[in-house]
Amino acid sequence: MHKWFLVAFFLILAIYTGGNLAQQADSAECPADYDGYLAPRLTVGEWARVLPGTPLNFRPEASTRLARIGQLNSGTMPEVTGGPRCNEGYVWWQVQHAGQVGWVAEGNPANGEHWLEPRGVLVYSTGADGIERPYVIDSEGFIEPAGCMRPPEDYSREQIGYATLNQRTLAMLDQAQLIYDSRNPNGPVNFRQAITQGSYNPGGVSASFGTHDGGGAVDLSVRSYVDWSVLTAEIPAMIEALRIAGFAGWLRDTGSLYEDSPIHIHAIAVGDADLSPIARAQIDGERGYLRGYNGLPEDYGAPIPDEHGGPVICGWMVADDWGDQRTLSDTDYAEQGVAAFNAGDYALAAIRYGQAVELAPDETAYVQQYTEALDLMLSVD
Repeated sequence: MHKWFLVAFFLILAIYTGGNLAQQADSAECPADYDGYLAPRLTVGEWARVLPGTPLNFRPEASTRLARIGQLNSGTMPEVTGGPRCNEGYVWWQVQHAGQVGWVAEGNPANGEHWLEPRGVLVYSTGADGIERPYVIDSEGFIEPAGCMRPPEDYSREQIGYATLNQRTLAMLDQAQLIYDSRNPNGPVNFRQAITQGSYNPGGVSASFGTHDGGGAVDLSVRSYVDWSVLTAEIPAMIEALRIAGFAGWLRDTGSLYEDSPIHIHAIAVGDADLSPIARAQIDGERGYLRGYNGLPEDYGAPIPDEHGGPVICGWMVADDWGDQRTLSDTDYAEQGVAAFNAGDYALAAIRYGQAVELAPDETAYVQQYTEALDLMLSVD
């Protein structure tokens, strides 16, 4: 990333975090080199997230000798408000979640496993649709939806009704459920119950073009369990949740695949090692999700633009070479940034200006536009 971009990011971020970008210790108990402890990754004033696995105990003080006051489940994002403290072999942090303040251990020094990951600064931005969404900004200025989470590389298989899926895909579905529920606490959608076709189903449905022959593929019903009506109002939230969780996902409307084909959501897990070649093409092929298209093959004519606003790009995807592959110029991204900025969606504006900076790092106007969008994004209460 260009140094001007980082300078702009750190100057703005320092203002809104009180200049406290360095880790602060509130206890002299931790040795300077953390000898004998798991080296901490968290930072006071930023946000953490509980990684997949056993729920994390939430205690009144930094000690396992005190009864827990609750547990933080996978995907929970507490704010780090104090620490670190070192006690009983663990590095502890004071966190705040759901109105409660307590202490959590960061990880297991015996095996080097972290139970929490740093997420950066949590901010909110209201989209053009009037919906307020959470984002995080990491230490390098990368902005992503708060629900982005690297899936576990677990390819053991599980049977869900008539469908087979690997644990990586199921973890992503569960993450999509958390994202959906965070916006729709009483929503009618249960992603696991909605599965109509899973993975590892060679030749199962001819209209699937072989996308379900390997792993990482799942089809989901968008109909009510009560009266079988189409959940039209829920579909955008379902698609968005799936994409943030790491799926290339699209609505396949009634009759869009063949005469009277059923309406459903078709989703392919980005980066799944067991993808069939056809499924892989739906992600990064010339008609794929990361290129801004809806994944349908040549039989359906020219590449069809994605009907759901383009790919959601998470940091873990970029790290694994699954980043935005659209053939857009810096001016294209800048124009999208202007449109988002004018609509009041400062997070999307900052993301698009940032992409313009990556393509044209010497264009100072893009850095200024990024800085202005980030400033407004961080100033939202």
